[in-house]
Amino acid sequence: MPPVGKIAQLPEEIRAWLHATLVKRSFGDIHGVTDQLQAMLQEAGIAMYIGKSAVGAESLKIKRAQESIKASTEAAKLIAESSRDDGDARGEALMALISSDMFDCLMKAREAESEEDPIARLGMMGEAAKAATRLTEASVKQRRWRREVETKAKEAADAVAKIAKTGGLQAAQVKEIREQILGITKRVTA
Repeated sequence: MPPVGKIAQLPEEIRAWLHATLVKRSFGDIHGVTDQLQAMLQEAGIAMYIGKSAVGAESLKIKRAQESIKASTEAAKLIAESSRDDGDARGEALMALISSDMFDCLMKAREAESEEDPIARLGMMGEAAKAATRLTEASVKQRRWRREVETKAKEAADAVAKIAKTGGLQAAQVKEIREQILGITKRVTA
């Protein structure tokens, strides 16, 4: 297993400062941030040197994470604004986003050829498998819920149609009511 990086070994408050500073400076000024970090470490009595390349790599990591979160948030907003959630369409869209990310993670885990330690590689694959299992379980539950909604809508449509017929409504009116009720499930699956 590769050694723990120096930035990961920093005290939490210094690492939090580093991350916040990188964001405030738009992931630039690596030289200035590195100099300030070194001064903080000296002031705290921590005998550790962290170079510009480590700070730059951490900056890139934080920037990528921030961009990923921003893209996911924007996608979720678009989904929420553009679709009713009668049938948990947002849930389905979220599952699709997660599935896509999971696939990317699995591909990266599989291609982790730089990881020479077979135990570490197995651990990476195990974590990916656990995440895939959780995703599959959530997907199954979501489909089960959709089928339940469809069944309940059909039962409600049948009951309303029966009541409407006995109440003297015309066949066309009964049909329209039934289609309106069943239209809920069409939006669910659409």
